Amino acid sequence: MAESQHHARKLPTDVEQIPIVWRYELLKYLRSKRLIGSVAIAALVIALIFVIPLATGSPYSGTDKAVKVWVTGPESSGMQLVGGIGFLNRSVVVVSSIEVFQNGTLYPSGSGANWTFSNTALGQGVNVILFTQNTTNQTYTATYRWHNTSESFASNFAGFANLLIVICATFFGADAIVSEYQARTGYLIFPNPIRRVSIYLGKFGASMTAGIFVIGVFYAATGVLSLVSVSGLDKDFLLSFAFALEYLLAVMSIAYLISTLMKGTTGATVLTFFLLIMILPIVDSIGSISGFKASWSVTFSAGTISNILISPYPTDSVRPIPEMGITFYNYYPDPALAAVVMLAYALVAMAISMVLFRRKEMTG
Repeated sequence: MAESQHHARKLPTDVEQIPIVWRYELLKYLRSKRLIGSVAIAALVIALIFVIPLATGSPYSGTDKAVKVWVTGPESSGMQLVGGIGFLNRSVVVVSSIEVFQNGTLYPSGSGANWTFSNTALGQGVNVILFTQNTTNQTYTATYRWHNTSESFASNFAGFANLLIVICATFFGADAIVSEYQARTGYLIFPNPIRRVSIYLGKFGASMTAGIFVIGVFYAATGVLSLVSVSGLDKDFLLSFAFALEYLLAVMSIAYLISTLMKGTTGATVLTFFLLIMILPIVDSIGSISGFKASWSVTFSAGTISNILISPYPTDSVRPIPEMGITFYNYYPDPALAAVVMLAYALVAMAISMVLFRRKEMTG
Protein backbone atom coordinates (compact mmCIF):
# COMPACT_ATOMS: atom_id res chain seq x y z
CA MET A 1 0.00 0.00 0.00
CA ALA A 2 1.46 3.27 -1.10
CA GLU A 3 2.22 5.47 1.76
CA SER A 4 0.72 8.90 1.37
CA GLN A 5 3.14 11.70 1.76
CA HIS A 6 2.17 15.03 3.16
CA HIS A 7 4.35 17.93 2.26
CA ALA A 8 4.02 20.73 4.71
CA ARG A 9 3.94 24.09 3.01
CA LYS A 10 6.86 26.17 4.13
CA LEU A 11 6.07 29.79 4.96
CA PRO A 12 8.32 32.35 3.28
CA THR A 13 10.90 33.99 5.51
CA ASP A 14 10.72 37.64 6.52
CA VAL A 15 13.11 38.57 3.72
CA GLU A 16 11.18 36.49 1.15
CA GLN A 17 7.94 38.25 2.13
CA ILE A 18 9.31 41.68 1.20
CA PRO A 19 9.20 41.18 -2.62
CA ILE A 20 5.70 39.67 -2.29
CA VAL A 21 4.40 42.85 -0.63
CA TRP A 22 6.47 44.85 -3.12
CA ARG A 23 4.81 43.18 -6.10
CA TYR A 24 1.25 43.59 -4.84
CA GLU A 25 1.82 47.26 -3.97
CA LEU A 26 3.01 47.90 -7.53
CA LEU A 27 -0.08 46.16 -8.86
CA LYS A 28 -2.16 48.44 -6.66
CA TYR A 29 -0.51 51.51 -8.20
CA LEU A 30 -1.24 50.20 -11.68
CA ARG A 31 -4.87 49.40 -10.92
CA SER A 32 -5.46 52.77 -9.29
CA LYS A 33 -3.92 54.52 -12.34
CA ARG A 34 -1.52 56.44 -10.09
CA LEU A 35 1.56 55.26 -11.93
CA ILE A 36 0.00 55.94 -15.32
CA GLY A 37 -1.17 59.36 -14.12
CA SER A 38 2.32 60.28 -12.89
CA VAL A 39 3.90 59.30 -16.20
CA ALA A 40 1.20 61.27 -18.03
CA ILE A 41 2.01 64.37 -15.96
CA ALA A 42 5.72 63.98 -16.73
CA ALA A 43 5.01 63.52 -20.45
CA LEU A 44 2.69 66.54 -20.57
CA VAL A 45 5.21 68.81 -18.86
CA ILE A 46 8.04 67.61 -21.11
CA ALA A 47 5.90 68.33 -24.15
CA LEU A 48 5.01 71.82 -22.92
CA ILE A 49 8.58 72.75 -22.00
CA PHE A 50 9.81 71.52 -25.37
CA VAL A 51 7.06 72.88 -27.61
CA ILE A 52 6.41 76.33 -26.13
CA PRO A 53 9.80 77.84 -27.15
CA LEU A 54 9.34 76.45 -30.67
CA ALA A 55 5.82 77.86 -30.87
CA THR A 56 7.00 81.29 -29.72
CA GLY A 57 9.78 81.52 -32.30
CA SER A 58 12.74 80.38 -30.20
CA PRO A 59 14.08 77.22 -31.83
CA TYR A 60 16.83 75.11 -30.25
CA SER A 61 18.88 74.94 -33.45
CA GLY A 62 18.89 76.26 -36.99
CA THR A 63 20.89 77.89 -39.76
CA ASP A 64 21.70 81.57 -40.00
CA LYS A 65 22.10 82.64 -43.61
CA ALA A 66 23.88 85.79 -44.80
CA VAL A 67 23.91 87.29 -41.29
CA LYS A 68 25.85 90.53 -41.06
CA VAL A 69 28.95 90.11 -38.91
CA TRP A 70 29.68 93.03 -36.60
CA VAL A 71 33.46 93.59 -36.80
CA THR A 72 35.47 95.55 -34.25
CA GLY A 73 39.12 96.49 -34.32
CA PRO A 74 41.64 94.20 -32.60
CA GLU A 75 42.92 97.04 -30.42
CA SER A 76 39.66 96.98 -28.42
CA SER A 77 40.53 93.53 -27.09
CA GLY A 78 44.27 94.00 -26.79
CA MET A 79 44.93 91.22 -29.32
CA GLN A 80 47.71 91.51 -31.87
CA LEU A 81 45.82 91.06 -35.13
CA VAL A 82 46.13 92.75 -38.50
CA GLY A 83 42.39 92.53 -39.12
CA GLY A 84 39.44 92.67 -36.72
CA ILE A 85 37.17 90.54 -34.62
CA GLY A 86 33.69 89.50 -35.78
CA PHE A 87 31.08 88.26 -33.33
CA LEU A 88 28.59 85.44 -33.94
CA ASN A 89 25.72 85.85 -31.51
CA ARG A 90 24.81 82.20 -30.99
CA SER A 91 25.36 79.68 -28.19
CA VAL A 92 27.15 76.94 -30.14
CA VAL A 93 28.28 77.28 -33.75
CA VAL A 94 29.09 74.26 -35.91
CA VAL A 95 32.58 75.20 -37.06
CA SER A 96 32.57 73.05 -40.19
CA SER A 97 29.47 74.84 -41.46
CA ILE A 98 30.81 78.42 -41.30
CA GLU A 99 31.03 80.33 -44.55
CA VAL A 100 32.19 83.95 -44.48
CA PHE A 101 31.50 86.40 -47.30
CA GLN A 102 33.34 89.65 -47.99
CA ASN A 103 31.16 92.12 -49.86
CA GLY A 104 28.99 89.21 -51.01
CA THR A 105 31.90 87.07 -52.22
CA LEU A 106 32.99 83.88 -50.46
CA TYR A 107 35.93 84.68 -48.22
CA PRO A 108 37.75 81.36 -47.66
CA SER A 109 39.59 80.46 -44.47
CA GLY A 110 42.56 78.25 -43.83
CA SER A 111 45.81 78.05 -41.97
CA GLY A 112 47.18 81.58 -41.89
CA ALA A 113 44.65 82.83 -44.47
CA ASN A 114 41.88 85.43 -44.14
CA TRP A 115 40.17 84.29 -40.92
CA THR A 116 39.86 81.64 -38.20
CA PHE A 117 37.08 80.77 -35.77
CA SER A 118 37.48 80.69 -31.97
CA ASN A 119 35.17 80.32 -28.98
CA THR A 120 37.90 80.80 -26.36
CA ALA A 121 39.89 83.85 -27.54
CA LEU A 122 37.67 86.32 -25.65
CA GLY A 123 36.39 83.92 -23.01
CA GLN A 124 34.74 80.52 -22.95
CA GLY A 125 31.60 80.43 -25.09
CA VAL A 126 32.16 83.73 -26.93
CA ASN A 127 32.05 82.86 -30.64
CA VAL A 128 34.26 85.10 -32.74
CA ILE A 129 35.86 85.21 -36.17
CA LEU A 130 39.47 86.40 -36.04
CA PHE A 131 40.33 88.19 -39.28
CA THR A 132 43.97 88.11 -40.32
CA GLN A 133 43.55 90.63 -43.13
CA ASN A 134 42.62 94.29 -43.03
CA THR A 135 38.84 94.68 -42.64
CA THR A 136 38.58 98.45 -43.10
CA ASN A 137 35.63 99.53 -45.28
CA GLN A 138 34.62 95.92 -45.87
CA THR A 139 31.22 94.31 -45.24
CA TYR A 140 31.12 90.76 -43.92
CA THR A 141 28.27 88.28 -43.69
CA ALA A 142 28.26 84.67 -42.56
CA THR A 143 26.21 81.51 -42.97
CA TYR A 144 26.46 78.77 -40.35
CA ARG A 145 24.56 76.12 -38.41
CA TRP A 146 24.06 76.63 -34.70
CA HIS A 147 22.32 75.14 -31.67
CA ASN A 148 21.77 75.98 -28.01
CA THR A 149 24.08 74.52 -25.39
CA SER A 150 23.16 71.16 -23.90
CA GLU A 151 23.55 72.83 -20.51
CA SER A 152 20.80 75.40 -21.11
CA PHE A 153 18.54 72.78 -22.71
CA ALA A 154 18.82 70.35 -19.79
CA SER A 155 18.42 73.16 -17.23
CA ASN A 156 15.01 74.07 -18.68
CA PHE A 157 13.73 70.58 -17.90
CA ALA A 158 15.61 69.94 -14.66
CA GLY A 159 13.79 72.83 -13.02
CA PHE A 160 10.61 70.75 -13.07
CA ALA A 161 12.27 67.63 -11.63
CA ASN A 162 11.88 68.81 -8.01
CA LEU A 163 8.13 69.22 -8.38
CA LEU A 164 7.75 65.88 -10.17
CA ILE A 165 9.63 64.14 -7.34
CA VAL A 166 7.30 65.68 -4.75
CA ILE A 167 4.31 64.53 -6.83
CA CYS A 168 5.72 60.98 -6.80
CA ALA A 169 6.20 61.09 -3.03
CA THR A 170 2.63 62.35 -2.60
CA PHE A 171 1.10 59.76 -4.95
CA PHE A 172 3.10 56.74 -3.82
CA GLY A 173 4.08 57.45 -0.22
CA ALA A 174 1.75 59.86 1.57
CA ASP A 175 -1.05 57.34 2.17
CA ALA A 176 0.94 54.10 1.99
CA ILE A 177 0.68 53.40 5.73
CA VAL A 178 -2.29 55.42 6.91
CA SER A 179 -4.59 53.91 4.27
CA GLU A 180 -4.29 50.49 5.94
CA TYR A 181 -5.79 51.98 9.10
CA GLN A 182 -8.38 54.26 7.57
CA ALA A 183 -9.71 51.65 5.12
CA ARG A 184 -9.45 48.95 7.82
CA THR A 185 -7.47 46.70 5.47
CA GLY A 186 -5.01 46.31 8.32
CA TYR A 187 -7.48 43.87 9.94
CA LEU A 188 -6.79 41.53 7.02
CA ILE A 189 -3.05 42.12 6.72
CA PHE A 190 -1.66 42.50 10.23
CA PRO A 191 -2.98 39.18 11.71
CA ASN A 192 -1.08 37.24 9.03
CA PRO A 193 2.31 35.71 9.91
CA ILE A 194 4.27 38.61 8.44
CA ARG A 195 6.33 41.13 10.32
CA ARG A 196 5.54 44.82 10.16
CA VAL A 197 9.12 45.46 8.99
CA SER A 198 8.56 43.24 5.95
CA ILE A 199 5.33 45.08 5.16
CA TYR A 200 7.05 48.45 5.53
CA LEU A 201 10.06 47.56 3.39
CA GLY A 202 7.88 45.97 0.72
CA LYS A 203 5.64 49.02 0.53
CA PHE A 204 8.59 51.40 0.56
CA GLY A 205 10.36 49.42 -2.15
CA ALA A 206 7.26 49.55 -4.34
CA SER A 207 6.91 53.30 -3.79
CA MET A 208 10.53 53.88 -4.72
CA THR A 209 10.24 51.63 -7.77
CA ALA A 210 7.24 53.58 -9.04
CA GLY A 211 8.97 56.91 -8.35
CA ILE A 212 12.23 55.82 -10.00
CA PHE A 213 10.28 54.69 -13.05
CA VAL A 214 8.56 58.08 -13.41
CA ILE A 215 11.75 60.08 -12.84
CA GLY A 216 13.64 57.72 -15.16
CA VAL A 217 11.10 58.30 -17.93
CA PHE A 218 11.39 62.05 -17.40
CA TYR A 219 15.20 62.07 -17.62
CA ALA A 220 15.31 59.56 -20.48
CA ALA A 221 12.90 61.64 -22.55
CA THR A 222 14.86 64.81 -21.74
CA GLY A 223 18.11 63.10 -22.76
CA VAL A 224 16.69 61.94 -26.09
CA LEU A 225 15.31 65.40 -26.86
CA SER A 226 18.67 66.94 -25.95
CA LEU A 227 20.53 64.63 -28.32
CA VAL A 228 18.07 65.35 -31.12
CA SER A 229 17.68 69.11 -30.56
CA VAL A 230 21.15 70.31 -29.53
CA SER A 231 23.29 67.37 -30.67
CA GLY A 232 24.58 66.50 -27.23
CA LEU A 233 24.03 65.75 -23.57
CA ASP A 234 25.28 67.91 -20.71
CA LYS A 235 28.32 66.36 -19.01
CA ASP A 236 26.60 66.55 -15.61
CA PHE A 237 23.24 65.24 -16.79
CA LEU A 238 23.63 61.83 -15.16
CA LEU A 239 24.87 63.46 -11.96
CA SER A 240 21.69 65.53 -11.90
CA PHE A 241 19.72 62.29 -12.28
CA ALA A 242 21.62 60.79 -9.34
CA PHE A 243 20.77 63.79 -7.13
CA ALA A 244 17.14 63.51 -8.27
CA LEU A 245 16.99 59.87 -7.14
CA GLU A 246 18.54 60.75 -3.77
CA TYR A 247 16.00 63.54 -3.30
CA LEU A 248 13.25 61.05 -4.18
CA LEU A 249 14.55 58.74 -1.45
CA ALA A 250 14.56 61.60 1.06
CA VAL A 251 11.07 62.93 0.33
CA MET A 252 9.61 59.42 0.08
CA SER A 253 10.95 58.72 3.57
CA ILE A 254 9.37 61.96 4.81
CA ALA A 255 6.07 60.98 3.16
CA TYR A 256 6.15 57.62 4.95
CA LEU A 257 6.87 59.32 8.26
CA ILE A 258 3.89 61.63 7.78
CA SER A 259 1.79 58.61 6.77
CA THR A 260 2.56 56.87 10.07
CA LEU A 261 1.74 59.99 12.08
CA MET A 262 -1.55 61.00 10.47
CA LYS A 263 -4.95 59.39 10.97
CA GLY A 264 -6.42 60.10 7.53
CA THR A 265 -5.22 59.81 3.95
CA THR A 266 -6.40 63.30 3.00
CA GLY A 267 -4.45 64.96 5.78
CA ALA A 268 -1.32 62.93 5.03
CA THR A 269 -1.50 63.74 1.33
CA VAL A 270 -2.09 67.47 1.81
CA LEU A 271 0.59 67.82 4.50
CA THR A 272 3.21 65.95 2.44
CA PHE A 273 2.60 68.05 -0.66
CA PHE A 274 2.47 71.46 1.00
CA LEU A 275 5.36 70.74 3.37
CA LEU A 276 7.66 70.06 0.43
CA ILE A 277 6.20 72.55 -2.05
CA MET A 278 5.37 75.53 0.14
CA ILE A 279 6.37 75.38 3.82
CA LEU A 280 10.03 74.35 3.59
CA PRO A 281 10.71 76.39 0.41
CA ILE A 282 9.31 79.50 2.15
CA VAL A 283 11.74 78.93 5.02
CA ASP A 284 14.55 78.51 2.49
CA SER A 285 13.64 81.75 0.71
CA ILE A 286 13.65 83.77 3.94
CA GLY A 287 17.41 83.33 3.93
CA SER A 288 17.70 85.44 0.78
CA ILE A 289 16.61 88.48 2.81
CA SER A 290 17.64 87.67 6.39
CA GLY A 291 21.06 86.33 5.44
CA PHE A 292 21.03 82.73 6.68
CA LYS A 293 21.80 79.74 4.51
CA ALA A 294 19.37 76.84 5.03
CA SER A 295 21.94 74.13 4.30
CA TRP A 296 20.06 71.80 6.68
CA SER A 297 16.88 71.94 4.56
CA VAL A 298 16.12 69.01 2.28
CA THR A 299 14.30 71.26 -0.21
CA PHE A 300 17.22 73.70 -0.27
CA SER A 301 19.60 70.80 -0.92
CA ALA A 302 17.37 69.69 -3.80
CA GLY A 303 18.45 72.80 -5.70
CA THR A 304 21.56 70.82 -6.62
CA ILE A 305 19.47 68.84 -9.13
CA SER A 306 19.31 71.80 -11.52
CA ASN A 307 22.31 73.81 -10.29
CA ILE A 308 24.72 70.96 -11.04
CA LEU A 309 24.00 71.50 -14.74
CA ILE A 310 25.34 75.07 -14.60
CA SER A 311 29.00 75.47 -15.50
CA PRO A 312 30.77 76.78 -13.54
CA TYR A 313 28.71 75.83 -10.51
CA PRO A 314 27.13 79.00 -9.03
CA THR A 315 28.58 80.44 -5.85
CA ASP A 316 26.99 82.41 -3.02
CA SER A 317 26.78 86.16 -3.50
CA VAL A 318 25.56 89.27 -1.69
CA ARG A 319 23.75 92.09 -3.51
CA PRO A 320 23.05 95.20 -1.40
CA ILE A 321 20.43 97.70 -2.60
CA PRO A 322 21.21 100.91 -0.66
CA GLU A 323 18.32 102.93 -2.08
CA MET A 324 15.88 100.35 -0.67
CA GLY A 325 17.85 99.69 2.49
CA ILE A 326 17.90 95.92 1.94
CA THR A 327 20.41 93.26 0.97
CA PHE A 328 19.72 90.16 -1.09
CA TYR A 329 21.68 87.00 -0.43
CA ASN A 330 21.94 84.40 -3.18
CA TYR A 331 22.71 81.02 -1.66
CA TYR A 332 23.39 77.77 -3.47
CA PRO A 333 23.68 74.31 -1.90
CA ASP A 334 27.10 72.71 -1.82
CA PRO A 335 26.75 69.43 -3.81
CA ALA A 336 28.69 67.28 -1.34
CA LEU A 337 26.87 68.68 1.69
CA ALA A 338 23.52 68.44 -0.11
CA ALA A 339 24.11 64.73 -0.75
CA VAL A 340 24.82 64.18 2.96
CA VAL A 341 21.77 66.20 4.06
CA MET A 342 19.36 64.32 1.77
CA LEU A 343 20.76 60.96 2.86
CA ALA A 344 20.43 61.95 6.52
CA TYR A 345 16.77 62.92 6.01
CA ALA A 346 16.13 59.58 4.31
CA LEU A 347 17.75 57.44 7.01
CA VAL A 348 16.28 59.32 9.99
CA ALA A 349 12.75 59.55 8.55
CA MET A 350 12.77 55.86 7.57
CA ALA A 351 14.01 54.75 10.99
CA ILE A 352 11.42 56.80 12.89
CA SER A 353 8.52 55.83 10.63
CA MET A 354 9.44 52.15 10.81
CA VAL A 355 9.49 52.24 14.62
CA LEU A 356 6.15 54.07 14.73
CA PHE A 357 4.58 51.65 12.27
CA ARG A 358 5.66 48.63 14.34
CA ARG A 359 4.02 50.15 17.43
CA LYS A 360 0.90 51.55 15.79
CA GLU A 361 -2.25 49.53 16.52
CA MET A 362 -5.61 49.26 14.81
CA THR A 363 -8.29 51.17 16.69
CA GLY A 364 -12.00 51.51 16.14
